[in-house]
Amino acid sequence: MKKIFLFVAIAALVSSFAMAQEPDLALIAKMREIKADSLSLMLGKVYGTQAAMSHPTAEARQTYLKTFNEALNLDQQDENYNEGVKLAEQYYRNAESVNRQLGITMNRNAFVQSFLSHFNDTTAVLNMNDVMRNINMGAKRLMEEIGELKKDSVAALAQTSLINLKVDSLSMNMGEFFGTQAQNMNMRKKLSNEQKDRFLDGFNSTINIDESNKPLIDGKLLANEFSNLENNIKKQMNIKLNKETFVTAFAAVLNDPKVPTKDDFKAIDTQAQNYVKEAQTYIKENSPEALTQKGLGKKYIENQMEKDSKFIQTPSGLVYKILNPGNGKKFNETDKIKVMYKGTHVDGSTFDESKEPVAFSPNQVVPGFKEALLMMSPGAKMIAILPYNLAYGDRGAGGSIKPFETLVFEIETLGIDDSEPAAKPANQTATKPAAKTSTPAAKEEKATTSNQKATKKATGKKTTGKKASKKRK
Repeated sequence: MKKIFLFVAIAALVSSFAMAQEPDLALIAKMREIKADSLSLMLGKVYGTQAAMSHPTAEARQTYLKTFNEALNLDQQDENYNEGVKLAEQYYRNAESVNRQLGITMNRNAFVQSFLSHFNDTTAVLNMNDVMRNINMGAKRLMEEIGELKKDSVAALAQTSLINLKVDSLSMNMGEFFGTQAQNMNMRKKLSNEQKDRFLDGFNSTINIDESNKPLIDGKLLANEFSNLENNIKKQMNIKLNKETFVTAFAAVLNDPKVPTKDDFKAIDTQAQNYVKEAQTYIKENSPEALTQKGLGKKYIENQMEKDSKFIQTPSGLVYKILNPGNGKKFNETDKIKVMYKGTHVDGSTFDESKEPVAFSPNQVVPGFKEALLMMSPGAKMIAILPYNLAYGDRGAGGSIKPFETLVFEIETLGIDDSEPAAKPANQTATKPAAKTSTPAAKEEKATTSNQKATKKATGKKTTGKKASKKRK
């Protein structure tokens, strides 16, 4: 019921926002809260579905849920304690990764002993990068040797003792890696004895949990994962997840006796990723910077059309005034047109100007400039006002054109340039007046790739194929 209510509320707010003449800041703030709540709900279901697939029994799920809630509510603990917890959790993540790759179980005792000996070493670490690189090279070599020994199952059985020795060495290597990092942090921050003790308290509270109780470990790990998720969402979208909503959705899935399938997970994960993209778009379009630029553009267009009745607005939103109609038939999309132009901001300052005629096809420039060219004939002159969606959209161009900025062009066409073949209609690098950036199509493709990466990070998709020695960096 909560999910239905949220989406009904969103639909109502979007409808009322669309009818508003000016941005309603209170309404936008409320929309941000609702989107954060909806996103928390979806992400809770994504993580809950993952957990339910991994822990199908009711007992395992309840252990997972109980541990997760307890770990999530340790906000009163200090920074040093939490750093210790995170380091111990990283051990379990790396141990799990190594197990998936090589089918071996790390030696936790060997790891802890190696970690503590390096953490408590008072000798200054020189050339930290070289030290870390050498430790990683050792880990890589050990993993390769273990992998070779385990290739032949019959031979591996005879080599059990040797494999176990190498596993112990790998565990100590991991302890050396984390211990050296922690030692360096200790000496850099000049931690007091009390702070060091709090760090070790956090480390011990997690490293000493029952390794055979996977739901217990996973519950601990998810609490830290939620903290990372909160930080990622805040950094990417400038909204704060609702912890209570996330936990409620997560618990609802774990309390359902049904064991989700891969298709169930794929469906909810796709839904969450799509919502992340939609929320990112809304928040970006309604940021203070975006609202400022949209407002300036809207006011400028209204003033120009009010002062001069010769300005005309097309269905796309392009506003233009013919200064000289020119002669002959209008240009087509593949004509290579000789043009003189000047581009200005709405405050009248110039951001680009042709000092001599340039030639390009309408297919090579931003949509508003293209639309203007296709209305012109040889010898025509026009003033064209491009709203942001017909110019450089929500990304801007370089440092001179801001995201969501309305642009003004004075365009004069001198005729068709027959010196070279006409440009083919394709996604090409734009020429002037889009010389400093790529075509809108190319920019959209780049933005989509960027959003996909951010979305996967936000929805908790795990990376695969990375060796543990690299993942722990």
